[in-house]
Amino acid sequence: MPSSIANWKTRLRPYVPALARRAKRVFFGWRWFRGRYPTWEKAQPHAASYDEPSILAKVLHATLEVKAGRAAYERDSVLFFQPVVEAELLACLEQVAAAAGGRLRVLDFGGSLGTTYWQHRARLGHLAELRWDVVEQAHFVEAGRKHLQDDTLRFFPTIDAAERACAHDVLLASGVVHCLPAPHAMLTDFAARALPWLILHNLPLHDDEPDYVMIEHVPPDIYPATYPVWFLNRARFLAHFAAGYTVEQSYASTAIWDRGWQDYPSSGLMLRRRAP
Repeated sequence: MPSSIANWKTRLRPYVPALARRAKRVFFGWRWFRGRYPTWEKAQPHAASYDEPSILAKVLHATLEVKAGRAAYERDSVLFFQPVVEAELLACLEQVAAAAGGRLRVLDFGGSLGTTYWQHRARLGHLAELRWDVVEQAHFVEAGRKHLQDDTLRFFPTIDAAERACAHDVLLASGVVHCLPAPHAMLTDFAARALPWLILHNLPLHDDEPDYVMIEHVPPDIYPATYPVWFLNRARFLAHFAAGYTVEQSYASTAIWDRGWQDYPSSGLMLRRRAP
């Protein structure tokens, strides 16, 4: 876009009503979330799955670019070249490390090929000990172990396998709980493990209606994919942790859930295990 046109659009933007800008996005922009279903089973026939081989290929290529220093970080296979951290998430990780005497052992559930690790590792390098264990699908684990694993970053197929290898200070689930067929069963499992800390990041939580499912359509320039996604009731979500955890931090996280006429709020939660 010529700079003169870009500057003109920037100057004009404050005078264009927000509703008009939203209408442009609704009618002419990419529709990320479509449909509405009461259950995962009713949504699934309208979507593909998370284990498409092409997704791993793109994510691995991008992650290797980050590892080689040719990009700052990746998200969903998209490369970013300026170092940026998620400030609230980083603050939570630093609080966990401070409570553990300068040590940080992360169990990163659904962490792709270490997306959050690669984005924040430079800011955590001062710690006395850093260990980052990713739990992922089997084909991601295989690729991670072959191309990326080292003394700090490791990959496991299950939480149990990761826990057998190391006692962790915190379980991190970033942008993943709402992508599970049965999120409440997994939240029950998280709570039962009684880790000292839980960080549940980039969650689509709401206060005024029951859980429901929409279909996320990833733009083809990222990778062609469709996923069911839960939009979760906050009170029901938090009920899993009421008996054993205290909400230490609740913050607005960075994901954007564009549902057409309304941007859905994105939440982050840091939970601390209460003493028995």
